[in-house]
Amino acid sequence: MIEVRIREVIVALRPLLRIEPQSACVELVRFDAESGVASVRVSGGCPDCDMSAAALIRGIEAHLMQRVPEIRAVHTVS
Repeated sequence: MIEVRIREVIVALRPLLRIEPQSACVELVRFDAESGVASVRVSGGCPDCDMSAAALIRGIEAHLMQRVPEIRAVHTVS
């Protein structure tokens, strides 16, 4: 299932971005297989810098699209 793969990629991405559950959150809200759009919730920030997790969205998007080719776009939701 594509959603399971996306969640696995997000979990693997967290240590790379130093995103810890108590400081920031990146989670899959929904994946629309027809449009290829993954909706993710991004909140919090980097524990070592002033950058918010939302500012990292382009990198998160590229990482997800590279590892899950069914994704055509990533949208953030609140």
